[in-house]
Amino acid sequence: MASDDVLTEGEIDALMESVDDGTSAADAADDGQFRRFDFAAREQSLLREFTALGPLIERQAEMLGVALESGFSIEFTVLAQTPELLSVADAVASLERSVAVTNSSLSPLAGPVFAIAPAELLSFVVNAYFGGGSAAPSDSSRSSLTPTELRLAERIAEFQLSSISQAWTDKLALEAGELTTLGVPDRLEMLPSSDMLLRIAFSLSAGEFSSQISLMLPFAALEPYRERFLPPRKKDEVSDGKSWEPFFRRELPGIELEVAGVLATQSIALADLLQLQAGMVIPIKPPEEVRLNIDNVTLAEGRYGSFDGVKAVQLHRLASLLLSAAN
Repeated sequence: MASDDVLTEGEIDALMESVDDGTSAADAADDGQFRRFDFAAREQSLLREFTALGPLIERQAEMLGVALESGFSIEFTVLAQTPELLSVADAVASLERSVAVTNSSLSPLAGPVFAIAPAELLSFVVNAYFGGGSAAPSDSSRSSLTPTELRLAERIAEFQLSSISQAWTDKLALEAGELTTLGVPDRLEMLPSSDMLLRIAFSLSAGEFSSQISLMLPFAALEPYRERFLPPRKKDEVSDGKSWEPFFRRELPGIELEVAGVLATQSIALADLLQLQAGMVIPIKPPEEVRLNIDNVTLAEGRYGSFDGVKAVQLHRLASLLLSAAN
């Protein structure tokens, strides 16, 4: 290695070992100097806002149980598990040794979705459905699935996708795409290891047998629809009573307004305007029509004249505002 490397190979190995066993995080908390950053904290916080997920997944579990019984003539008890966020790396690590992974899509969500079915469940369904008994397979260490089991895994994936589409229809209309089922998680492993997946898992039990299936959705694709999964907002209570009316009827008449009377208007050239001097006289023709304005809004029109020896205006047309108020 170059002499200017920051850490030696031994120091790097020691650091990685401390990170793996969690000692560095604990030490950081004690001395306050540094702390490992949780890159999933933002997504975990967002997931808590998806409060509608719980009831939707419960409904999904009911529909999934009906579909499994109808498709395989096996009465499963289906229980929804708490939804959780996993990185792709953690999701891959959580898979059993022998598992069927069905890859599909759920429009309008961008990105692939994955339906997971373990080998023990598939063997149980094969034995029960084809008359081989309902006992769980004895060889749990096998690493490959039979073509029949893969076909059953794809059928179970269809049930999962149809149940989520039906259960979520009020919040988000989903449409499943084509399915591809493999006995290895190759397509799941192709995703960036730090991408976050929403895992929706269900425990299945029939007699003494129990297992679990799950559906993994790209969480980033769900974020644009977050508002649909929030709790309904309480509408502000609006009083339809008229308790305010007496107050305004009492107070409004006393408000003072400035009324301006426009006697006449006259055009004048800019050159003449610039030559105006004190003492000059501008002749104005006596007006026939006069407008009364409030804030440049015509309130009334009338005829200019005199009454009892004083200049006055006789109103002959009122604005609609005054007419409606008078009525």
